Amino acid sequence: MGFNFFQWIREGVKHSVISGVSDAVQHLGTPHEGDDVQNRLMAFVQDGRANPGAPRIAADSPRKKLGRTLEQIQASTAKPRLG
Repeated sequence: MGFNFFQWIREGVKHSVISGVSDAVQHLGTPHEGDDVQNRLMAFVQDGRANPGAPRIAADSPRKKLGRTLEQIQASTAKPRLG
């Protein structure tokens, strides 16, 4: 039987995810009967969409350039020639 490194990683990740979900359920508990979690979640999502104070990124807004262009770098490193 050979050792499969990637299988070992997959099993470790799987174990960690299952352990994390189990810990979360223990911490939060299960929903009570009659609890309208889905309705509260939908209301929260809809309120987030209707929030006019939330910043929006327009598709046609100009992009801010970060750093310098290649031409600017070359111009700043170019040495003047002595005649």
